[in-house]
Amino acid sequence: MTNSDQSHKGIHINLFLNGRPCLVVGGGKVAYRKMLLLLETEPDLTVVSPEINDEVRELVQEGQIKHIARLFEPDDVIGKTIVYAATNSRGANRKVLEAAREHHVLCCCVDGNWSSSDFTTPAITRHDKLMVSVSSGGNDCRQSKMVKNSLSRHLRMMDAGHLVVVGTDHNHLNVEEREAFHLTGPRFERAGFMIMQLWGIHEFMMLNTCNRVEIIAVVSTETMENGILRHIMGFTNLKEDKFYIKNGWQAFEHMCLVTGGMLSQTPGENHITSQLKDALELAKQRGWAGNMMQEWVSTSLYVSKAIKNEVTPLLHNYEIEDLAIKYLEAHGKNLKESTVMMLGAGMIGKGFVIDSLPEVGKIIWCYHVNKPQIPEALADKVELCSFNDMKNRITDADIIVSATDAPGHILHMAHAPFFNQERPVIVIDLGMPRNIDPELDDLSSDVTVVDLDGLKYWYRRELTDMDEVLSRSKQIAKNNRDLYDKIANSFKGGNAAE
Repeated sequence: MTNSDQSHKGIHINLFLNGRPCLVVGGGKVAYRKMLLLLETEPDLTVVSPEINDEVRELVQEGQIKHIARLFEPDDVIGKTIVYAATNSRGANRKVLEAAREHHVLCCCVDGNWSSSDFTTPAITRHDKLMVSVSSGGNDCRQSKMVKNSLSRHLRMMDAGHLVVVGTDHNHLNVEEREAFHLTGPRFERAGFMIMQLWGIHEFMMLNTCNRVEIIAVVSTETMENGILRHIMGFTNLKEDKFYIKNGWQAFEHMCLVTGGMLSQTPGENHITSQLKDALELAKQRGWAGNMMQEWVSTSLYVSKAIKNEVTPLLHNYEIEDLAIKYLEAHGKNLKESTVMMLGAGMIGKGFVIDSLPEVGKIIWCYHVNKPQIPEALADKVELCSFNDMKNRITDADIIVSATDAPGHILHMAHAPFFNQERPVIVIDLGMPRNIDPELDDLSSDVTVVDLDGLKYWYRRELTDMDEVLSRSKQIAKNNRDLYDKIANSFKGGNAAE
């Protein structure tokens, strides 16, 4: 019979043996290990063996166990809760097992008789009040111990759950520098896979927007200090002023400001709220995040509402698509006489179409896969166009706005011949990574390409004093410091809500 044939399907139970009579037959190293395991539960423990080693003798001298110095007798099992047959003789162990069976006492043999036993002992690791057991059903003890040791290392890192944010944004890198670090497509999947392999990462999510790219995580003390997340983000060769690592309270304050839109290119915008929620939901679906991350995000959303309520009157409160319209108006475009080509049918693309409809003469709405639904009442004003047919409609556009999640340029120099050379065209790129090849800006004096940074710099000149806005926002976050302290304390010692 092979080992695989002897495997049993069992269940793990947590036996409370305090004061209960238990028996170990044998006085060697294996028997000693079973005694130590049992002594963790403070039983009434007896060992039967003609001889015992020095380690077992020490337990006897300390009064932790009773020793009967003779060979095993069948009546020794009577009244016992469980029995370990742990001599160096397979035949002797078999006799212990048969006696236990006769008297209806659960017995475990530590040798080849294990497959006839009533139970086996799983590999166990303890961490404070937490006990984790691993078993292969008696089939592969070496594998069970390897898994147990691996889990034990992980449990030692769970004494605390620190909030950490590692990222960069438009205030640290310009759009050209920043797009190389955005987690899109395969890079997003690769980063998630790598983080999942790390010890000390309790939960995490990745926030990837046109303005910023961040890993938000709850980690152990060791992981917070070792810089591994900076490496995964690709920031190893960046200067310290080109990215940020925020821990603890600073990380929470940062989340509140980001969620409130105070660190966006258009301060006060609301898209970031849904983007954060979507990032959390995706992380939960992937198994990256759970209750710990949910609690941090929910609390930052709560504080961000208080921030918005106070500072919104100081801001124009534009969304990015509103800002694009304001930019066009400020640069002499008569929207009612213009034809706008909108590239992308996502959240920003839909927002731009809806917001601009009252102002714009005509919209050519280009989509890739998900065909947008146009209300019947607007059918005479909005035309749909697939990306495949886009080049044939470029010549009709006075304004081109792009906001897709494409990983590269969807409008590039190969499209140059299709531009109408007889009138000025403004191209606004709201994508990250950028959707528009910046070389198109050099095509002619009549083609102007503006990316997110260009909009930001223009908007900042129009905006109120941001120092006052940020100062008030930080004070509101500080006024809610008790919420941070409550969550942080709940994660100490691995006591996060389950």
